[in-house]
Amino acid sequence: MYSLDKITNDVENFSSDINREYYLNGAGLKDDLNISTIYKKYQHLFNKQLIAEVKTRRRQASGEDERKLRYLQSFFLENYLGMAVKEFTDKVETMQTKGIIKPDGEEIPFRLALVKIINEPNRHKREKLYQARNKFIDKINVPLLERMQKLHDVSREFGYENYMSLFRDIKAIDFQVLKDIMQNFIKQTETIYTRRMDEELEEKVAVGLAEAEKHDVSFFLRAKEFDKYFKKEDMLKVLRGTLANMGINLEEQKNIHVDIEERPKKSPRAFCSTIKTPEDVKLVIMPQGGHDDYAALFHEAGHTEHFASVNPDLPIEYKWLGDNSVTETYAFLFEYLLTDRNWLEQSIRIDIAEQYLRFLALYKLLYLRSYGAKISYEIKLHTSDLYGMGEVYKDICENVLKYRHPTNHYLITVDDAFYCAQYLQAWIFEAQLHGFLQKEYGDEWFNNPKAGKYLLDMWANGQKYNVGELAKTLGYSGLNIQPLTESIMKRLR
Repeated sequence: MYSLDKITNDVENFSSDINREYYLNGAGLKDDLNISTIYKKYQHLFNKQLIAEVKTRRRQASGEDERKLRYLQSFFLENYLGMAVKEFTDKVETMQTKGIIKPDGEEIPFRLALVKIINEPNRHKREKLYQARNKFIDKINVPLLERMQKLHDVSREFGYENYMSLFRDIKAIDFQVLKDIMQNFIKQTETIYTRRMDEELEEKVAVGLAEAEKHDVSFFLRAKEFDKYFKKEDMLKVLRGTLANMGINLEEQKNIHVDIEERPKKSPRAFCSTIKTPEDVKLVIMPQGGHDDYAALFHEAGHTEHFASVNPDLPIEYKWLGDNSVTETYAFLFEYLLTDRNWLEQSIRIDIAEQYLRFLALYKLLYLRSYGAKISYEIKLHTSDLYGMGEVYKDICENVLKYRHPTNHYLITVDDAFYCAQYLQAWIFEAQLHGFLQKEYGDEWFNNPKAGKYLLDMWANGQKYNVGELAKTLGYSGLNIQPLTESIMKRLR
């Protein structure tokens, strides 16, 4: 019989140590990722006997006890899987940090290549960068494939039919139902997406949707024509001002550190790292230029404010664990301030707001459709033999998004633990939460300290409740994608 009090204390220490390691590597402050040492230090947390005991206790529990035990079971299983593939993970991340691509003999860090691709207006040069990056991805795919096969094998060791059934149990998410919801969304938006994307790509990139490559779409989404409104030097000032209008003073939040320094080996993907919740939270972004910088900053600020505002007296299960759809909801809530005309006119003073808002609606639609494709693909990936999945990835993505995809992106685009499902749930709930805030605090809820207080109270609960439960507290019957669909279609018609 294990002492759960001692175990949960070690859960917090492990989470802190491993998040710090990922932070240092992702921030470009440490070349090598070495999670293997951390897993070795805490290997007593990740053994089958403990996991089996927590599962048994969960089956016998109810109410709050069952919730905590499910969160613990999820944590132990996810990290048991992580420990099983730790050497592959170290290798993959280190390859990306140290990797160099050489288009036309020029040496470019692998992680910086994506920044260069989205900023390169010359299609021929962009294609060369893209192909050189893809060639390096072929190398990364060797350990990635071994890693994925190991994850699948270990999942079955716990009595689950496959990787998907394991996560369906511990995440309490029906992936097939979510897939069906997104398939319906894809059908509803098919005509308007295809027409608008084709028109925009022809105008902005001089290539039709059917002939476009991923790098063409990435360059289009970079949308340099809006750069003059989104200056790097103003990013933090705009964020601070927005928070201040909600009654939140970022400079007084000593538990938050914002890292916007540009480093060659810094991950191009912005992230929030909770070194200790809520005492030490990092917001890390590699500025790439333009509106995407602001969107990434505000997205990660949503995570950061959430975790930095958690009640420190909460049980560890609610401070560190739980449904990540919740924190992704708060991240989207902040990110999509950029889609609010009133906020734009107040904070950015953009004089072509309608043009920009239509662009953002298309941008959002593309991502929603891509994640609809992603969950369909990942269901197949995690319930099938891995042979030939590159073609499956290509076929699904091209059927939904209508532009060309390389087969060798079939693993590098996949996040562990069906995280795509948590993004999708967050997109759905964010639209509901946004509608509630407008109803309760006005269209300019982001200027109302009462709305800020309401959010601070929500954030204080950490991730105790899942998004379906939170939706019910707002007066909804549960998650409903209709508000999200209507908001996008209204903007693009």
